Amino acid sequence: MIKTLLLYIISFMVLFLAIHLSQDSILNHFNISVRYSLWDTNLFFAISSLVICIHFKFFSFIKSLQPQLGFIYLPTLFIKGILFFIMFQSSVFNLDVLTTAERLNLLTPLILFLGLEVFFIVKIITKNEV
Repeated sequence: MIKTLLLYIISFMVLFLAIHLSQDSILNHFNISVRYSLWDTNLFFAISSLVICIHFKFFSFIKSLQPQLGFIYLPTLFIKGILFFIMFQSSVFNLDVLTTAERLNLLTPLILFLGLEVFFIVKIITKNEV
């Protein structure tokens, strides 16, 4: 159990650092600036995905929840979107128009962290079906 949780934490930390450093490098190379904090948005995506994975690992130990894990996972993207809106309403959603670079720098970490999250969730769900 502890080994799995450490795997989750390390995986999300490595992905966070890779995404953030590559975004910083690319933006600096092309002299592009974004009007919101990349660190904060990336950290939000990393922590929210990590929290979902950890909760699902604990949910997988509850026998009555095991058949429902897939259905429980469905609303997490919606909830994550609402939390993102609430937390970044003043910095991201107050901007009239997002530039293409700003959009890509929001979308890329969202998709990558979501991909890692889904990978771990699928492993949890398939392990419980066996």
